[in-house]
Amino acid sequence: MDGLTPEQQALFSSIMGQAAPKPFIPPTPAPAPAAPAAPAAPAGGNANRVLSQAEIDALIASMSG
Repeated sequence: MDGLTPEQQALFSSIMGQAAPKPFIPPTPAPAPAAPAAPAAPAGGNANRVLSQAEIDALIASMSG
């Protein structure tokens, strides 16, 4: 195979069955982007605070008023 470029040699070898086929390696998926940070709680507030049943009832009453 004198006088052939490396690409031509590879093509010739693959045609003649002398080159082992490359195994298929699936691409690795990109890692998922990080979740955005939770919005900041208002000043003086507690974002993790759970309302009491009385506060929920008062809120519902004020909305239905």
